[in-house]
Amino acid sequence: MPDHAADGQDVGDSVADMPAARTSHLHRLTTIGLAILFVIVGVLGVAAPASAHDSLDPGATSPAPGSTIETMPDQITLAFSEALLTMGPQDTVVEVLAPSGALVSDGDAVVDGALVTQTIGPVTEAGEYTVNWHVVSSDGHPTEDTYTFTVTSATATATQDPTATAQPTATEQPEEPTATAAPGAQDEDGSGGGAWPWILLIAVVIVVVAALLPLVIRQAREGRMNGPYGQS
Repeated sequence: MPDHAADGQDVGDSVADMPAARTSHLHRLTTIGLAILFVIVGVLGVAAPASAHDSLDPGATSPAPGSTIETMPDQITLAFSEALLTMGPQDTVVEVLAPSGALVSDGDAVVDGALVTQTIGPVTEAGEYTVNWHVVSSDGHPTEDTYTFTVTSATATATQDPTATAQPTATEQPEEPTATAAPGAQDEDGSGGGAWPWILLIAVVIVVVAALLPLVIRQAREGRMNGPYGQS
């Protein structure tokens, strides 16, 4: 009779220990889950700034977007929020178009950190000029946009001898927009650069999960083996 009482007491103690064992096992799993969450949030915090594209700084750009100037300068300057990446002339393209659509930008754009300078050729028209630009941001992602400014009077080159009017063939250089089709192709070719932060993020998450998953499984097995019914 005393032996039965002792056995009953042991069973009661084992049953009483069940909630404690389950609570301890749940606590371990919760800790592991939080660790994984913190790693993912940390990686996102690093990748998010890297994926932000550089933008045009209107206040430091000359002529400024939407501004009105009297005469066209010899060159225009585009300012950006960060230093740009460039491996060659095809990475940075600046087109300046006259009101008639004629191309007045001359030569390749020059990159100096966050500044891009574009030389302007002879200008014979007053009115609204359009600037089409294409650059590679500091995060490696191509970006492009357009803005306009207004010139109120043409430069002295507009009043030069009439023989210059026989040179519309020289101004037929606007056909160079075929070269401006390149920015579109550049965008497609270089657009993969912006995907690198996300590829890195996915790789880190996979590594973390692969490293912690065996630990979670082992902890779960140990929890079952150490439970009241897993003991021999």
